Amino acid sequence: MLKWPLPIKALSRDWRSGELTLLFMALVIAVACISALNNFTYSVNLQLQQGAASLLGADVVVTSNAPIDPSWINEANQRNLTQTVNLTFLSMAEHDDQLQLAQIKAISPLYPLRGSLRIALRMEDAEGQIAHAPPPGEVWLNPRLLPLLNVALGETIHIGAGSFRVTGIIRQEPGQTGDWFSFSPRILMNQADIDKTQVIRPGSNLIYSWLLKGNPDTLAQLQERLKSQLTEQQQWLDSQNSTPAVSRTIERTLNYLHLGTLMSLVLAGVAVSMASLRYCQRHLKQVALLRCFGASEKQVISLYLIGLSLLGLLASLTGALLGYGLQPLLVQWLGGLLPDVKLQIHAIPFLFSLLSGMLLLLCFSLGNIWALRQVTAIAIFREQHRIGQNSAYLTYGLALLLLALLSYLYTQSLNMTVAVLMGCVAYVGVVIASLWLIFGLVRGQRAIPLNWRFGFNNIARNLEESALQVVGIGLALTAILSLFLLKTDLLANWRQQLPANTANYFIINVEPSQVQDLHLLLQQEGIQSAAFYPVVRGRLIEINHQPVKSLFGEEIKNINALQRELNLSWTAELPEGNDITAGHWALTLDKPWVSVELGVANRLKLKTGDNLTFQIGDSQVRVEISSLRKVDWTSFKPNFFMLFKPGLLNAFPYTLITSLYVPPEQQAVLIKLVKQFPNASLIDVANTLNRIQAIITSAGNAISFITFFALLAGLVVAALAILSFSSSKQQETQILKRLGMRRYALLWIRSSEALIIGGYAGFLASITAIAINSYLASALLDISFSIPWGMVLFVPLATAAATVAINIAVQRMQYNHSTRLRINY
Repeated sequence: MLKWPLPIKALSRDWRSGELTLLFMALVIAVACISALNNFTYSVNLQLQQGAASLLGADVVVTSNAPIDPSWINEANQRNLTQTVNLTFLSMAEHDDQLQLAQIKAISPLYPLRGSLRIALRMEDAEGQIAHAPPPGEVWLNPRLLPLLNVALGETIHIGAGSFRVTGIIRQEPGQTGDWFSFSPRILMNQADIDKTQVIRPGSNLIYSWLLKGNPDTLAQLQERLKSQLTEQQQWLDSQNSTPAVSRTIERTLNYLHLGTLMSLVLAGVAVSMASLRYCQRHLKQVALLRCFGASEKQVISLYLIGLSLLGLLASLTGALLGYGLQPLLVQWLGGLLPDVKLQIHAIPFLFSLLSGMLLLLCFSLGNIWALRQVTAIAIFREQHRIGQNSAYLTYGLALLLLALLSYLYTQSLNMTVAVLMGCVAYVGVVIASLWLIFGLVRGQRAIPLNWRFGFNNIARNLEESALQVVGIGLALTAILSLFLLKTDLLANWRQQLPANTANYFIINVEPSQVQDLHLLLQQEGIQSAAFYPVVRGRLIEINHQPVKSLFGEEIKNINALQRELNLSWTAELPEGNDITAGHWALTLDKPWVSVELGVANRLKLKTGDNLTFQIGDSQVRVEISSLRKVDWTSFKPNFFMLFKPGLLNAFPYTLITSLYVPPEQQAVLIKLVKQFPNASLIDVANTLNRIQAIITSAGNAISFITFFALLAGLVVAALAILSFSSSKQQETQILKRLGMRRYALLWIRSSEALIIGGYAGFLASITAIAINSYLASALLDISFSIPWGMVLFVPLATAAATVAINIAVQRMQYNHSTRLRINY
């Protein structure tokens, strides 16, 4: 029976002797990286989600053309959700005989629930002050209304039967997501003044917005509860579906953050595995002594398992606290880029880090500890150099299962988990197979110079140990290179999508006869616009001659494209930012055809060759799907779910749409445009654009931070691998020294080994990183990936040089250090 004080005493003795230093440091740094990354990604997730929620003014917005059901409001109250209801309608605003159609938004003092409403009380105030709702009898105006109505602050305007004093200018407002109902400039009024206007009559076009804020799980439960009750005229909007540009940016960022944590898990596992293997190998003699004293296999396993568990608990706790201790540095480094959410200690990532550290230590070292059963008392007299092969199978089998479980639990992405883990497994397999093949061919070759031949033969004699070193260095480099390459391409992709002149206005409802004059006006003002696209409103009613209601049943309420009329368009050339993924752009096809956006096609389970029927006014149009398109929704250019064959819809009444960038100093041109083309409507998407740019800035800093921590974890693994290589040669170095080998000859031999291992590890790492990134860029992040072939040459050279330099420093110390040779009989 093993007594508890014995494992503690053994652990204390090993700690004082320095035996546990490497293992403890590896685990502390690994858990610190995981802890910092987990808490950071958790906080950034909240910040990004709330950054997107600020576009809506709430976590969730339910829009409806009828008053919100009182039972829904009661249920939200019972779930302790903060809520408010806004009413939006169109009405004419009048001042001194100047009339302008405006969007009136009646808000409560609770608005907004997320984000900030900034109102300027003076014309020269460009930023504005945070506010909630105007007092009764007062209104706040979009700045475009001031010249249109020829009104100034302090003057009175008329809305319906009511008179209101203008006391503020809207500088920033949540809820401006660029929807088609918001084309008119906005006026904010207090809800108490709705009746005063007397403009709401039966049949009025009203939009009720039910804003909700609260726990995400509670909101998800409420959504599930109300999903079946939503009508075709009601929509549930959140940060994921309110604006495709925002949701896609968030999705890409979170995928990268999860990838960074996954890479850190892999690196942590490799570090612990190498350190625990070294620890167990150095205790083979001690185990043999214990067996001489009568210790059973069970007692030996218990001794080291309990000791390492205590070490793991201490190291995991230290690492978790160290990771959280880095949070103030992170806040200082990011400055004011993350103002909405403070980086705090969250219980979930803290517990996850502790659990991950313990599981990493046990799973990556259990096989090595289990192999100590094979050590017998006779090992006192017979040198046993390494742990048995069966323990390696057990260790790597458990490790792979653990990494797969932790990776999926954290990322919730099967594609990411499979890609990274299979890449690592493939890398290990290639290392073992290629080393066996290469060194089998070159062993004993006389044509190789003597010093190089000595290095090749040393690696060949200890192939398993050499493979472990190549795996350690290579996996560390693979993780670092993968994150670095994806970071570069992801940020470059964002910069390309949102250049300095990204469109901040859309113009809709342009008549065909006005296009030439509008072009002329924009040219005179020096403003570039996108192409003009015709727009016809139509509803999809049949798929392959089957009504959509019968095909989708109750599920139709969750498919936005089937609940409303779609904007249908046509063009002779494939628009920029559209890529054909199936079929072809069939300009020469005689029969009617349509090109469908890929996302809609996936939701409706459409494929090329399917037949669609659209209801346009009193007519029906039947077309065949000729192609599927992947659309870049973050381009801020006109995009469409459906693009028809040119000429097919010309008989229907249509208007045109375009987008343009108007610099701040040229905002006056908008007044000219509205006055010259009163039927055309401007949609201001500058607020959406600014929010996306802020999210991207925050995400870019988050990505840099995570890449830094992954780099730190990778350097730890690489250092352990190089140290393992150098330490394993210590006794051989002393033997060669005693036999008279000169220092420089010995350094050359060791350098040749380090050069081969480092260069080969760098070569395989660069190839593996390119393969993993090619898959992840297209399948997960949906970005273009350019293969950096120069890296395949540079990384092996740099890795070889670094490995040789570190090895030379270690070998010099070993050469100068006199050690007693162990001679076994």
